[in-house]
Amino acid sequence: MPVPPSVSSSSVPSGNPPLIILGGGPAGLATGHFARKAGLEFQLLEASSRFGGNAVTFVEDGFRFDSGAHRFHDRDRAMTAEIKSLLGDELLECAIPSQIYHHGKFVDFPLSPLNLLRALGVRSSLRAAGDLLSARIGNSGSLESFEHQAVRTYGRDIADRFLLGYSEKLWGLPGSQLCPSISGKRLQGLDLRTFWLETFRGQNAKSAHLDGHFYYPRLGFGTIADKLAASCGQERLRAGARVTGFQHDGRRIHAVEVNGEETMPVSRVISTLPLSLTARLLGRALPASIESDIARLKFRQVVLVALYLNKPSVTRVGSVYFPDPGYPMTRVYEPRNRSAAMAPEGRTMLAVEIPCWSTDEIWKQDDDQLIRLVADKLQGCGWYREDELAGGCVKRIPNAYPVLEAGIQDVVKRILDATSRFENLTILGRNGEFRYTHTHDMLRLGHDAVEALMQEQNRP
Repeated sequence: MPVPPSVSSSSVPSGNPPLIILGGGPAGLATGHFARKAGLEFQLLEASSRFGGNAVTFVEDGFRFDSGAHRFHDRDRAMTAEIKSLLGDELLECAIPSQIYHHGKFVDFPLSPLNLLRALGVRSSLRAAGDLLSARIGNSGSLESFEHQAVRTYGRDIADRFLLGYSEKLWGLPGSQLCPSISGKRLQGLDLRTFWLETFRGQNAKSAHLDGHFYYPRLGFGTIADKLAASCGQERLRAGARVTGFQHDGRRIHAVEVNGEETMPVSRVISTLPLSLTARLLGRALPASIESDIARLKFRQVVLVALYLNKPSVTRVGSVYFPDPGYPMTRVYEPRNRSAAMAPEGRTMLAVEIPCWSTDEIWKQDDDQLIRLVADKLQGCGWYREDELAGGCVKRIPNAYPVLEAGIQDVVKRILDATSRFENLTILGRNGEFRYTHTHDMLRLGHDAVEALMQEQNRP
């Protein structure tokens, strides 16, 4: 979307703005959208030159692709209705389940009983079934880690094949050190109900229980952020506004410092900035005892490699996951499978995600080397010929995922408890609350934050 003109300090409404929103990602834009609907005056500050955070759509050489394999699920009817009202006919319905690429075969994801039988063969499937039965009988009590949950849900054999190695590539830590909540609602499917569902309903049953039904904007997922930004109003949005400090008395924030040189008075602050950043901006107002907690908050980066192909199609699925360690990527998606408008007629592209740390060599690697590395790996899958490769590009996505180590909930709670002493500060969002959430969650958080603010203002 076009970047709105910066709002100078002289154009900020006189007096203390009732609300300052920090961060122009989905959570911040959703908060601004609902604040505008409620008639609240506000300013939204975003450090970068664009809005949308890590939910944007890039346009390169006639191809459109998102900063991740994003989808909008109908899990909050009110928020789905909100998105429908914003996008209208531009919001498409899709029914395309995802798959796992494993040893040259495609396996349904979330895992599907009959499909596993076909992919693994009878002997391996029986061994996996025995593992699953043992895991269900021998594992009880609370879930201590993602590994514990994956093994109890699927058995050791299936967990090792499809989940644990993949999760280590994605999060940078072994499953034994990861929180069970990273799985979301995806660890499902291997049970008697889905076995009979597939047996009697076949292919028609897959979209329902494999999470393959979702909404998607015709011109890319970033359209959602664009529409939310337009709803906020350009006069309320300010790009290139990095928050560099807070002025406070230990109980209330009185002003926000912007770009180290400008002070904006505030009466209420909603921050969607990374929790570690918000805590550091509050400085000595927070107890020294949580400094080690703040240091534990880590974010995973993603290198996104796009390959342009001179062929009409490669796959027929939403995303393809790569658990095998021989592949540097975790996920590949073909944007035109979500919407034909994402690629020129007769051509397609593959968007390839490689999670890493900011200190890893791959984060700093030359773009041409990255394109060649990914192209060679995927060509080995038989998806295209060398003469069909027509170039590519690389995008680097910072702070893509909060790394949810086992026990991180207690760490986050201590930090949020410490920041709660500021009575006019609300912290929300994926990075703000340091938890793995989805776009419909961001909308709900923004809605509820504005509703709470309105109730507070209406109290006698």
